[in-house]
Amino acid sequence: MPSILGVPPSPYVRKVILAHEHKNMPYEVKMMMPGSDDEAFRAASPLGKVPVYVTDDGFSFADSSVMIAYLEKTNSTNSLYPDDANDYAKALWLEEYADTKLTEVTAALYFQRVVGPAFFNHTTDAERCQEVINELIPPQLAYLESQLTGDFFVGDKLSIADVCIGGALVNLLHADYELDAASYPKLTAFQQRFFTIPMVKQCIESEQQMFAGAKS
Repeated sequence: MPSILGVPPSPYVRKVILAHEHKNMPYEVKMMMPGSDDEAFRAASPLGKVPVYVTDDGFSFADSSVMIAYLEKTNSTNSLYPDDANDYAKALWLEEYADTKLTEVTAALYFQRVVGPAFFNHTTDAERCQEVINELIPPQLAYLESQLTGDFFVGDKLSIADVCIGGALVNLLHADYELDAASYPKLTAFQQRFFTIPMVKQCIESEQQMFAGAKS
């Protein structure tokens, strides 16, 4: 069975888990902290980032986007990539955007309020939280609002764009950040739909249990 090395609350590990769930592919998660000195982990991820993926035949590699591409190459069931060329390009762009700028700003609040205190003995910096909330997050939410024309970000079914953007919104959920429905009505509706997908709901609940266990 393939292994995902990392910690489930990581947005990038979450992304790969959700992709497996969507495609009904077996997997197991093996706990590995970012920056681990584990020799096999470092051989696959010289930057020390999670996740690392280990295939059935022992081949290992890093980067969540590479993992999604690998899954699509090996199993076309429930594809996360649109067939239309234009939609495909848009999905790839939104995946890249979500993995970079969107995760950067949402994870900043997520770390301050949740991950840092739970796992790294970090004291929440209230001033930094307000900076993120007031200055960094709103432009990204406004951009996402402008990109939604239907129930999904691309086409008429779930794609990698939705998984990555929705995953970043999970960061905000854990950090007790509530979207302003008046300012972002389409994005708020998307978030509500995404969070009720069974695999997403299960993922959120599992992560919440991890946080509760870390605090106790």
